[in-house]
Amino acid sequence: MKFRYRITLLYTAVVTAILLLVCYSVFYFSSLSRLADFKKLLKVRAITTLHLLINNNDGINKEQLRRLDETTFLALQQKTILVFNKDDVAEYDFTDNNTEKVIVSKEQIDKARLNGEYSFSEKNKDILLVAENNIVSVAAAYDANGFERLKTLRFILLISFFAGTAVTFLSGLLFSLRLVKPIKKISGEVHEISSQNLSRRIVVGKAKDELYELSSTFNDLLTRLEESFEIQRRFIANASHELSTPLTSILSQLETTLQNERLVEEYKSVLYSVYEDVRNLTELTRSLLEIARASGTKEGIELSLVRIDELLLRIPANLKKIDPQYEVELHFDMFPEDEENLLVFGNSDLLYSALKNIIANACKYSEDSLAVVSLYFTASSVNIKVSDNGPGINESEMDLVFQPFYRSEAAKSKQGFGLGLPLSLRIIKLHKGEITIQSDKNGSVFNIILPIGPLFHQS
Repeated sequence: MKFRYRITLLYTAVVTAILLLVCYSVFYFSSLSRLADFKKLLKVRAITTLHLLINNNDGINKEQLRRLDETTFLALQQKTILVFNKDDVAEYDFTDNNTEKVIVSKEQIDKARLNGEYSFSEKNKDILLVAENNIVSVAAAYDANGFERLKTLRFILLISFFAGTAVTFLSGLLFSLRLVKPIKKISGEVHEISSQNLSRRIVVGKAKDELYELSSTFNDLLTRLEESFEIQRRFIANASHELSTPLTSILSQLETTLQNERLVEEYKSVLYSVYEDVRNLTELTRSLLEIARASGTKEGIELSLVRIDELLLRIPANLKKIDPQYEVELHFDMFPEDEENLLVFGNSDLLYSALKNIIANACKYSEDSLAVVSLYFTASSVNIKVSDNGPGINESEMDLVFQPFYRSEAAKSKQGFGLGLPLSLRIIKLHKGEITIQSDKNGSVFNIILPIGPLFHQS
């Protein structure tokens, strides 16, 4: 069922329930009002009969009272008037012609004597008993006018209820169509957007309402998708270029070498050149595989508690194998009393790769190939600061250095593919951490923040 029909039905159901409650309340309280008004008439007749019969000072006897009751058939229809003495004997008994006589039990008479009056309804008649000095007067009648008014009221309420329900349904349908119209417009605009026109945006209204938030959210999503697609296109283009360059070089060298007989030294020179190209190609492929691995989710990798200080202690010796000139100074802050604050929750191999890439990057661009690594702790995080004394990073390039294959002007003179920092950022984000950069002409400082193990699932 479409959303607009669900809104219409829900709106109709709510308003119909309210109409039903109102109509029932009006009819119910009108019934109570009719009964209260008619009981007043019955009470006046019962008390009047009692006084005229008992206090016979005006010379009115039972026959005169009977004739009086016979002439008042318009005020009270199908009436019965009874008066019982102290011994429960009927002193006076009158019932209209063609009317069934009302029978009053001794229990009902006793209740009237106890409470002063007692009333009940029977066979569409309202019956009231009034007691004075143990003399009980009974007045019973059919409220024809009152029931006729209730019948008319019931008819009016039924017509109003069904008419109101119909009007509610139609107005709800118009209301829902008007409500979903901007949603359908947004849906149509989103439907027309594809990977070929991600630059298109949804028109945002002026009203700061939920539809404005929905449109803004879609536009933000499209912006992120456009950036993601652009990064992906650049990545594919750069990766294709970086992969094809050594392959083309290898192919051309081999073709040239195979055209003629060569000296042994020439073959060695070609093989060494091919070896360098293959080594670079292997390093590039490994980096791409690590980026692909780090681009997944933490559910797809093995996680455990890792001591960051132990990872950092392994890095200096391994960097020496890459380049004997690389130097790493480790400065550890005071260790926390609780050993759990030394641990982070993550994948040991990935974290080691991320930290090694950042430190190796600092050694590569530092003037004396020295990277200073400081480790310190807070109540909620492990913090690693990597400093170098290189040329620094321009402010305009701060965000670009984390894009795959991007290399600044200062970095183009150094060997590399521009994959180390993007890989490190993805790994750190995978571990719910963050990397910030501070840089000037005297060097750069990379700050790495990782949540401690006990807080990993809370961050």
